[in-house]
Amino acid sequence: MPEGAEVTRADGAPSAPVGSADGGTGAPSSRSPAARTTWLESRTDRPTVAALIATLAALAFALARWQTWAHGNITRFIRVGRFFATPAQLPHGIWVAPAYGYDGQFFYRLALNPVNFSHTAYGITMDAPYRYMRIGYPAATWLVSFGQHSLVPVMLVAVNIVSIGALGYVGARFATAGGRHALAGLLLPGYFGLITSLSRDTAEPLAAACLVAGLLALRARRPVLAAALLAFGALTRETVMVAVAAIAIMRFIGFLRGQQRPGRDDLAWVVPTVVFVAWEVVVKAAIGSFPLLADTGKNAGAPFVAPLEALQHNLEHLNWHQLNSYDVWYLEFAVLAVFAIAALLSLRSTNAPVYERLAFVLYIIEICVVTPSTWNSLYADMRSFIEVYLLAVIILLATPRRRMPAWVLPSLAALTVPALAVVTQLRLTGS
Repeated sequence: MPEGAEVTRADGAPSAPVGSADGGTGAPSSRSPAARTTWLESRTDRPTVAALIATLAALAFALARWQTWAHGNITRFIRVGRFFATPAQLPHGIWVAPAYGYDGQFFYRLALNPVNFSHTAYGITMDAPYRYMRIGYPAATWLVSFGQHSLVPVMLVAVNIVSIGALGYVGARFATAGGRHALAGLLLPGYFGLITSLSRDTAEPLAAACLVAGLLALRARRPVLAAALLAFGALTRETVMVAVAAIAIMRFIGFLRGQQRPGRDDLAWVVPTVVFVAWEVVVKAAIGSFPLLADTGKNAGAPFVAPLEALQHNLEHLNWHQLNSYDVWYLEFAVLAVFAIAALLSLRSTNAPVYERLAFVLYIIEICVVTPSTWNSLYADMRSFIEVYLLAVIILLATPRRRMPAWVLPSLAALTVPALAVVTQLRLTGS
């Protein structure tokens, strides 16, 4: 090749001339800023880079919270509450919070022994039957802890860190499939509620990772993998079954129209359904009631009543002079609402499969029928509404560039920053 000739990189952009200052001699770059940006973009346009960034961010936050708020005691993440605990019976070294504690205490209890269905065990009393239904996160933690109780507090955090990293990887895969830079997929793990889940050992990161990875596998026509991921996700948080229902609905519509025939693709909804129902039966045999049915009244209410009441009540307590918990709630609601509205406006133009669009709509309906206690919570950072955010991001990433103004995704990303910053500060300085 003649000296100075250009070669073409895999991304289609010309590389530096061979033998020039940029051609690998180690001399300082003489390329223009635009060329250097192109080089950086190509280097970071990889799902593994997005996964690494998400993992390191989660790890950095966990370490910071461990050293600041937790004062070096990882068991404070669990927040075992005195109301549900018998301190003398707890495993050695477990920190006990005043009053009720938080949901992480029940995941911790199950992670010590996932098949112990006793109402009280290891010094912790279960508050509701549906806790036994969400066995995925405790089971995964028990597995990576090798059954060693002393490792469980650390592994509860580790599983969530890895799950957030997985969200970064899957998000990048969705982004590149939509013709966007891989780092655009960092929107997926960029939900403020995940910070609270990581802070308090709850199941949303793992359930979210299983959900979106299952949808990605289904897009790739890998129904067995999709079935396994969605099934485990459903055992982690029952709300994953909403996406499974959307898949089943679209398959049945295809059958009725004669466009599809039963086959391997049906594994993606049949297997999760069978696994979910089977676990309900197992728990029923152990505790005497179906956990999903036993707690329906506590987790669902009249449609749209709870969100409207929460909006009205919290509006009355806004503080225009100093940031308070009601202000934070409205900030989080605004971010979630903008993402949802943007995705709704993109439903006709997106290339996302119809079952993903249907799942998104069903998730919006789902959060509108949950009880006031979920909507009124000022300290959960809307972690229970994560599926609406995730599906909104997936739909937006699948919308062709020609049908979406270039400023939309960067603006949405910028919108998440204040909420992420506020929640991070709150979780580093408070419970």
